[in-house]
Amino acid sequence: MFRRSSAARFFGATAVVLLTALPAAANPVAGIRVTNGSAAFELAYAASASSLGGYVTSDNTPLATIPRQTTDAFTVASTTAQALAGALIYRAAGEPARECTFRYTLAFAGGRYVLTTDARASWTGQVTCTATPSVPDKAKGDFSVTFAMK
Repeated sequence: MFRRSSAARFFGATAVVLLTALPAAANPVAGIRVTNGSAAFELAYAASASSLGGYVTSDNTPLATIPRQTTDAFTVASTTAQALAGALIYRAAGEPARECTFRYTLAFAGGRYVLTTDARASWTGQVTCTATPSVPDKAKGDFSVTFAMK
């Protein structure tokens, strides 16, 4: 009787140690902020796309127009542990040929998260689009990106 209960306690303790040693599932969260630094244009939010399992969990309501020299912000979360990507399009209000396209991709590769961002303007001149990302959290993959139109 004593031997059976000792063996049961040993295996029970081993199971607890194994379960607590497993890493928690990482579901990255991105804080996205768009800054309209232009004194010339108001920005109309045109479209967004999330792929690779990303989805918007909260945003400023409504995501319609960003007045001159203000910001827009929202949060995107991943439904998977390995990827989060999306694209945003902001157009100068009333001028659909002038837009900034912002992209971000977080991927899990070789045991670490890799974040890439891109910002492109569809016109040239005084207005430019930039993307400034943070370094992704090593364990969970959380990051933030600030996209700016100046």
